[in-house]
Amino acid sequence: MHPGRLASSCFADYVDPVFARLVGTLLFLLHAAAVVASLAGPVLVLLSTFREDRHITLAAWRHVFGDLSRWVALLGNTGAVAGIAVLVCMAAGTVLGVTLFRTDIRCRRVWIAVMLLTATIPLYVVSASIIGMAGLERWLGSRLMVGLIHAAAYVPIVSLIIGVAVRSVSADLEEAALVEGVGSVRTLRHVTLPMAAGGLVASMVLVVLWVTTDYSVSDVLLVRTFAEEVYTQYQLRGRLQEPALVCVPQIVLFAALLWSLRRGFLSGEPAEGGPTAVGSPHRFRTGRWRWPATVAAGAVVLALALGPGVFLGWRLSQGRDRVQLMLSFASEIRTSIATSLAAALLTAALAVGLAWFLVRRRRWRSVLVAYVVLMLSFPAPILGMGLIRIFNRPGLGGWVYDSPLILVLAYTFRFLPVAIVVLIPAIRTVPRECELAAKVDGCGTLGTWWYMIWPLCLPAALVAMLAVLVLAIGELPCSLLVTPPGYLTVGARFFSLIHYGLYPDAAALCVISMAAVLIPWGGLVWLLRKRLLS
Repeated sequence: MHPGRLASSCFADYVDPVFARLVGTLLFLLHAAAVVASLAGPVLVLLSTFREDRHITLAAWRHVFGDLSRWVALLGNTGAVAGIAVLVCMAAGTVLGVTLFRTDIRCRRVWIAVMLLTATIPLYVVSASIIGMAGLERWLGSRLMVGLIHAAAYVPIVSLIIGVAVRSVSADLEEAALVEGVGSVRTLRHVTLPMAAGGLVASMVLVVLWVTTDYSVSDVLLVRTFAEEVYTQYQLRGRLQEPALVCVPQIVLFAALLWSLRRGFLSGEPAEGGPTAVGSPHRFRTGRWRWPATVAAGAVVLALALGPGVFLGWRLSQGRDRVQLMLSFASEIRTSIATSLAAALLTAALAVGLAWFLVRRRRWRSVLVAYVVLMLSFPAPILGMGLIRIFNRPGLGGWVYDSPLILVLAYTFRFLPVAIVVLIPAIRTVPRECELAAKVDGCGTLGTWWYMIWPLCLPAALVAMLAVLVLAIGELPCSLLVTPPGYLTVGARFFSLIHYGLYPDAAALCVISMAAVLIPWGGLVWLLRKRLLS
């Protein structure tokens, strides 16, 4: 029987149509509430910049945008940090991605799996290890060090993105070029990399977004970037106007950039002319350089993966009662794991439905695309300030604000757009004809989701869940602002300690964070084994 007709017949046998319509309506309202709640905080924060003492005024705008010296410093520092990170990430990530995914070096699968592990290590762990090795006082105010720390943290994921992009390039043009004697290097430069331009552009945009919306590194090293200025202004003033206005140019710039690129990663249908997977790709032969390339690639991968762990373990060993020291953070560990896991489950469940609405419902597509673009453009501190604006009040809101639930909401709101982007390709693979057949036979939205969308998208939803779990465990810029008293996370506790140097207690928190990502890393390796390791 046709899958669509089978779903509709099973659904009609067991579910009352009135009940199905009611549940479908409730599901729609739940997803709409998630979108509205995510946007409400940042929007309210930005609207508050027009008010002061219950009066409409532009005083805050004149104060912030009238200080040209501030903007020169912020633009210069942010541009320098982002530029350094992008140059290093793109150069190293391209070389590693091509080497691991498109050459015939030995142990490719092992190196790719280890690189995926490296990509899950939180930014603050990489930052702590590099600052500990280089010395905190020596690099205070160094834009170069801030950029290099971000680059070291993001090279692994950039190499994976570029590697998947070059692996997906059709081998026909490459084979034609090689047959005509063009050579592997020129084929790579003139055929493979241009065909994988989407992955290169996506990597560059992501690195710029990550660097410019995070303040954890720049705050420790006292470099004034946009995100660091937002955090500092809010901590010093305790009000929303100035911090919110500082990030307005950044929001406008990134929103315009992502909107211009929306067809590449948010369109309802696959892009025409892009790379497509066509079985096992061609491997560029390295000849006599095979073992040297294997050793070099393995050394870089192992250095990125094991370097932080080895150094932090050594620094931890310098303290006394190491086991007791790590057990003293049991409360932070429980809070981090519980809130991150809850947010990962909620995010993955919501992302499946929102991705389906974006791909299958044309009338909602523009709204959801705008939602994803805006949420990716908002700096992390603005999301935290928005949650404070909504929930820091008497009553039910205050109860949420003083409980770990505020951390679950912070992680969910921040990473829900990421999960949607991850699930869009999975929704595209569900045949539209099956959904139409089920609809013709009387199967509504609930039946379609229950018998088709959720089962077929389960592997991608698990990937999104594990990815959000890793991101939430390492999240700091947003959750730090809303962490309730008595419910410190590992990241928040670490941030309060690292300003004094990498002592054994801070090193212990970093080791705990690295251990926490091992299980989701194993799940990602298993789920992505065909995509990454074949």
